[in-house]
Parts: sequence; structure tokens; C-alpha cells
Amino acid sequence: MASIEPIKRKSIVETLADQLRARILDNALREGETLRQEAIAEAYGVSRMPVRDALRQLEAEGLVVFHRHRGAVVSRLNVDEVQELFDLRTLIETDLIRRAAPLATRVDITACERHLRASERAYLNRDVKNWGELNWKFHEAMYRPAGRERSLGLVQTLNLNTDRYVRIQLSLEHDALERADSDHRGLLAAYASGDGDLAGRLLEEHLTGVRDALMHAFKS
Repeated sequence: MASIEPIKRKSIVETLADQLRARILDNALREGETLRQEAIAEAYGVSRMPVRDALRQLEAEGLVVFHRHRGAVVSRLNVDEVQELFDLRTLIETDLIRRAAPLATRVDITACERHLRASERAYLNRDVKNWGELNWKFHEAMYRPAGRERSLGLVQTLNLNTDRYVRIQLSLEHDALERADSDHRGLLAAYASGDGDLAGRLLEEHLTGVRDALMHAFKS
């Protein structure tokens, strides 16, 4: 039998984090639900140590909180958090796109167009689950020419935090995906022209609109 390279502990932690994150974002693990390390370890056939490390990773992303007596718990949805998260996204993402648009090459723009087409296919299929991931890939592709990896990492974490809220909004508002697609088309046109200021203004309007719609949905 050919030799098999051992699974690295890091890869197990990342796989567990990916699995648990997906279940939280799909609302299969609901807010306030206790995440028992023993049960998770048994379900996935691993020891408790990688489970603990995966939960700590999700804690850093804001999806899990640790309580002294209950252990790890799925964090609760909070309308005030919606405003803060989107305000942070607006500050960082508009800065990134203003820097990136004048530097974007034809290759960069083509990558953005490819990700946007993929998200549009998800939109047509009403595939909310995959639309969120494809939406992030579209935004990430636009920001990458700015060359600001720290900012990009922060934005990725913020997008993970807001993805739970956006999925709920998309399931409640039938025209939300259509509005997002229209916003993205206008945003990409400004980006492709190299007009960073216009792209920044359009992105701010887009993120502010999503924030306000979410706050309205959760207060209703």
C-alpha cells in the first residue's frame, strides 16, 4: 500500500471550523444553542482538542461565545450589531475599492466579472447558501488590487459575521437578491472604468442600503 501522508492537526481544525461555520450560517445550529465539545468530537470522529481549537476560531469570527458554565454557545443575533458591523464594513471596504479601482488590470476585472456571473446564477436559482460565498468572492476580487492584506483579512471576518444576517434577510425579502445584483452591476461598471471615487460612493450606498434593510427586517 502506498504511503499516506498523515493528516495535519491544523487541517482537522480548519475542516471542523468550516463544517460548524456552515451549520451556523445555515441556521442548523441556532443562536443560543450549546455546542458540546464531547458530542462534536464523537460526531466527527476526532479528539476534543481540535474541536476546542475550531470553536475558538469561530469565537474570533464572532459566531461563537464561551460562557463559564455553559461552554461554547452559538452567538445571538443582535440588531445593534448589524449596524456596527455594516458601519465597519463601509469604512474599510470603501477605502479598499477607492485604492483598488485605479490599479485594477484587465485580469482583475475579468475575475470580478466571473465571480459576479457565478453569483447571478445563484441568484436565478434562489440559492441563498452559495450566493453568500460567491458574493464575498466578487467583493474580494475587487479589493485585492489595493494590496492591503490586513484590511482584506478584517473585511473577510466582517463578511462572515454579517453573512448570518444577510441569509435571513434574503429568505424574508424576495427582491433583496435582485437589488443586490443591480447594485453589483453598477459597482462593477464604475470599478472597471477605474473611477475609484465613484466606486466608493456606490459601494457606500449599497452597504448602507443592506444595513438599513436588515435593521428594518429585524425590528419588524
